[in-house]
Amino acid sequence: MRLITVSLTLLSLLHLSAGQLHHHHAHQHRAHRDPMPKRDKITVTDTARSTATEVPEVVVYVDQHNKPIRTVTETVVYVPASVETQKAPVPQTTTTTVIAPAVSSEDVLIEHSTSTPSSSSSSTVQHVSTFEPIPSPLPSKSSRTSSYPSASSVPSPPPSPPASGGGTLHGVTYSPYKGAGGCKSAADVEKDFALVAKDYGVIRLYGVDCDQVATAYAAAKKRGNKLFLGIFDINSVEQAVSTMAAGINHDWSIVDTVSVGNELVNNGGATVSQSLAALSQARTALRAAGYRGPVVIVDTFVAILAHPELCDQSDYCAANIHPFFDANTGAHQAGSFVTSMVSKIRSKLADKSKRIVVTETGWPWQGESNGAAVPGMDQQTAALSSIKSAYTDNASDVILFTAFNDMWKKPEASTFMAEQFWGMGGRYSPVDQ
Repeated sequence: MRLITVSLTLLSLLHLSAGQLHHHHAHQHRAHRDPMPKRDKITVTDTARSTATEVPEVVVYVDQHNKPIRTVTETVVYVPASVETQKAPVPQTTTTTVIAPAVSSEDVLIEHSTSTPSSSSSSTVQHVSTFEPIPSPLPSKSSRTSSYPSASSVPSPPPSPPASGGGTLHGVTYSPYKGAGGCKSAADVEKDFALVAKDYGVIRLYGVDCDQVATAYAAAKKRGNKLFLGIFDINSVEQAVSTMAAGINHDWSIVDTVSVGNELVNNGGATVSQSLAALSQARTALRAAGYRGPVVIVDTFVAILAHPELCDQSDYCAANIHPFFDANTGAHQAGSFVTSMVSKIRSKLADKSKRIVVTETGWPWQGESNGAAVPGMDQQTAALSSIKSAYTDNASDVILFTAFNDMWKKPEASTFMAEQFWGMGGRYSPVDQ
């Protein structure tokens, strides 16, 4: 695989973000800006080729700080060095020429500056050599000013504990918030679990607010589910661990995994070193509290591909992968899209045999279309079927998003007005009916 970056100017940026807000529930699952227009073709002068070749490739657009902001499938024309660029079969309007030297099996990164008269801001295009589309990348929220654990010395991870998994049921995400505002009561959570618990093995939570650990523990314990707990605010790691331990009555046997953050690197909420420091701090606190299971950083596949150390330092690799946010992927292609991204992640890991869990994936049943990605009940059914079929032999390695419609979220055009409507089968929580 070869990696080529091209610096050019862009009019607008698309970015996606995901996660659960720790307090007040004013959260967006995917935050976009206006879509960036797709370019026509890219010409690459390649000394390793003897004839001109035109192929579809994936181009990852990144900003001036090298943060991914948009991914689209482009037509790339490779021409040999002996062929003049202007003779290549490429439209003259938006062609960018990049000279790529002969490459080995290692990735090659080359930069070539150019500009267009339509904009004065600069960004970068990363060209990823692959034939499969990958979703519109993800974010760059403004970094939040806050105090994070010191990252001056992040130790190498200790030997990983036995990874959970191997079950025959998929997992599902769950949020403890009412559509009208406020937290669900223990009785509300009990009613929710009564509807969905039998269909899933692991129930993923994102934080410790709303007494969600204790209420979910009671409901899960009654029905035999495992809990995937989350430390959403990495500024309060030890407090979160204490809340978790109390919420489950120190019964760590019910805990499948504990996550540290959700898409923080992807969204600009924390740096890689801050996330790794929080992971180390959380692991230490959890071990002291008696938990011996996996501790992981959860981020988007785009962030992980750029920073595989997020997985290398975790006890297994935890990636959020949403096919819907790729405008080239239809519902029936959701499963192949997910497995393709997992394969790309695996190629970047230090330990190629490391377990990879998809910690969020799904499809909305209502909203606006995103190119080939069309929301709808039939489309959600097709997408979920495709994903489940791809994980027939390892169902516990995928966590679906989400158990119920999130009516506490705000619908926005930037997220295709679909923000509230990812519930499995269009299901509403009883408290929101």
